[in-house]
Amino acid sequence: MILLKKRGRPVPIRRWIGIAACAVLLGFPGRSAAQTLHAGELRKSRQSVPTRQRFWLDKSVFITSDFEHRNIPTELAKWMRARGIAASNAFNKARGRIVFVRVEAVEGATGSDAWRIEVKPRSITVSFTTENSLRQTVEMLQSMVERDPGGKYYIQGGMQAGWGSRTTARDYDATADAATSLRPVSDLEAAVKRLGGKSKEVYLILVNAESWRMESPSLERAGSAKQLYPADGYYSIRQLRLLADAARRSRVEIIPTLELFAENRPLMTAFGHSIFSVEGMRFVRAAIEDCVEMLRPSKICLGRLSPQTDMRYLEFISGLASMLNVELVIIES
Repeated sequence: MILLKKRGRPVPIRRWIGIAACAVLLGFPGRSAAQTLHAGELRKSRQSVPTRQRFWLDKSVFITSDFEHRNIPTELAKWMRARGIAASNAFNKARGRIVFVRVEAVEGATGSDAWRIEVKPRSITVSFTTENSLRQTVEMLQSMVERDPGGKYYIQGGMQAGWGSRTTARDYDATADAATSLRPVSDLEAAVKRLGGKSKEVYLILVNAESWRMESPSLERAGSAKQLYPADGYYSIRQLRLLADAARRSRVEIIPTLELFAENRPLMTAFGHSIFSVEGMRFVRAAIEDCVEMLRPSKICLGRLSPQTDMRYLEFISGLASMLNVELVIIES
């Protein structure tokens, strides 16, 4: 069965075929375990407000974070101790404290993977929005450690903030955007639960025209995963299954959304074929089969129709959905 989604209203298949034919003839308006960056790809801060104050590292430093990221204080303390700095990730009477805090957003940031480091004489507060930005802040802190003429280590006071070039993911209506930027699974769980309070169906975007965030074993076997997935990472099968399980416990149905009614740059780069070609449709089929096998959804959404979508491609997608016994959802423009 094929559904046209407009505020959740299903449309009969005969009407869908008529609308699809019109879309092809007249055209629709176009639709304008995570991996981290290496130290060599450290981004410069986009905002910097220095002060004369210094955070001295000549006394014991207490480093802490939330439970989910407890390995970060351990790693940073080990790095500091290797340089003769008395650092600990265990509670003590340390004079200086470094605190890592995950936040929903960083004030003033206009892109993905935002972070902020505020250095005061007795404390350093590190705010991060994603796993990627967390790793960035650790590397940034390490690069900020300096030594005075007397041999004492310190970090210059002030505030620094930065973010990536990609637009930050935005959730809207009953849609959670997991494709635009890499987000912690806990963040996605919270988004699905929040959106599910209004609608028991949440559309989870895993693939868009620029980013392939869903692990796809079939595609990995067929070509280069390095070219398919974004450099900053993707969601593993295990992570997506855990997310789907959490949604079910909240009585929310996740509808995986792979935006494959318009040309897909990652697929084109990895395999050299348009998704509308015969070869490209083989890869599209493999990706959809992987998604259905992974999440066992009752529905799957392929986004909005585009001027590139022809009847041959629509019939192919319709037949595939029928074979996989899932309802195909198309979002009306």
